[in-house]
Amino acid sequence: MASAYIAHLGDLSTLFSFVGWWFLPGYVSSTVLGIFYRIFPARRPKAPERGSTNPDEKPIYNPIHELQKSEYDRRARRHHSIAHGLVIGLYLGYTLIVDYQKQTGSNYYSVLGIQSNSLAFNSTTQSVPENLNTVRTQIIQGDLLDEAGLKSHWRRVARSFHPDKLNPPAGLRTEIEIAEWKGNVEAKFIRMREAYETLNDNTKRWAYDRFGPMILQWKNCITLREYLIEGIKNTCPFYGFSFSSLLVIGTLRKTDAGTFWRWTIMLLVIGLEAMILTSTSLTRVSLVLSRIFPNRAPFEHIELLRQFFIASSCVATQISGIIYSVPEEMNKNRSLEKAIEPMLGLVDQVQEYSSLANVELIKLMFNDLHPIIRSPSGKDKSGNDSLNTIPEAEANQLSQDQSVEVQKVISDVKNKMLDTFCDLKLQSDPNGQAAWIQAIRSKDSTE
Repeated sequence: MASAYIAHLGDLSTLFSFVGWWFLPGYVSSTVLGIFYRIFPARRPKAPERGSTNPDEKPIYNPIHELQKSEYDRRARRHHSIAHGLVIGLYLGYTLIVDYQKQTGSNYYSVLGIQSNSLAFNSTTQSVPENLNTVRTQIIQGDLLDEAGLKSHWRRVARSFHPDKLNPPAGLRTEIEIAEWKGNVEAKFIRMREAYETLNDNTKRWAYDRFGPMILQWKNCITLREYLIEGIKNTCPFYGFSFSSLLVIGTLRKTDAGTFWRWTIMLLVIGLEAMILTSTSLTRVSLVLSRIFPNRAPFEHIELLRQFFIASSCVATQISGIIYSVPEEMNKNRSLEKAIEPMLGLVDQVQEYSSLANVELIKLMFNDLHPIIRSPSGKDKSGNDSLNTIPEAEANQLSQDQSVEVQKVISDVKNKMLDTFCDLKLQSDPNGQAAWIQAIRSKDSTE
């Protein structure tokens, strides 16, 4: 049974598609994101700079740097998730379109040049009609074919494509080219005869619509029941392999959030396929699929559903890391937030205490300088200059030159103390702090 299923596939395109789903999206998304950053460099997230690059120096924990790094990682993951999602969506559409194009024109209905729902006696697409007059009218108009109409259509096709009634094209001159042309014509005519003989037999047509051309190899099947049992046997290898693959993937990736969606999609596809296989008339599923993909047999819908299952399972595996965060990263982010959260309160307290200490320092300096600056004009009640005078008893003991020198030193000390007080006053004022820093920097630059 497994060999029959592999022969039915015809090639290894399914295996290549499965391998491509595992490796291509990640590589292509990284390439696309790199190209996007080259075109729009301003969109690239900027990594935070480290405070110290000396390897011998012990690293110091910096909560601000950790916050910046966490924000950088978040933006980088978001950009990668968007690129990954776009690549997966485009690749999914491409895969389904390629599979659809491979099946176009390959069923027996297309070989004979009729529609898949054009047979009035087709038990797949119609049950017993409620209005037989409507069916007769459609047969007369040519919209539907009865058994006599199908036989008449086959006779016209046979007269047109029989190898004995066709002449080689004028462009074929050598015997090898003519022999190759005859071989192709005969193979095409044999396929047409197989199509007519299959569709003209009600039982074979019922089995063909559900299981495809492989029913020609079931020589021992006669009744619908035998065809159905043999078809289910040939279906088991696909779902057996799919079931085993999902078990292996689930075992290797226990924390993968896509496990639920893979099993859900598999059960959904199994249900839809069972509905198509066991139906005796046109179901809603077949009706919807026939309108979306016209002129296709039910077995082609089943093959497309299986391809959708394979692609969707890979999509669920790829996209689960985008929608759901990895537990290790979630724990890391939560631990970082827990570590930084109490530090933010400490930073506010330190800033508040620093402001209070600055105010207290200004008060102390003001109290120390109050005797000097208690009078705005620097004079005492007698009108003398109290800032630049010394006690009279000390002045009598000093010579005139020494008195001048002492008065000069006292004046310089007082001026520097006033400058220091003014600097502290400016630093404590938010409006004057920026001007004070700019003045200091301009002074240093001029020096």
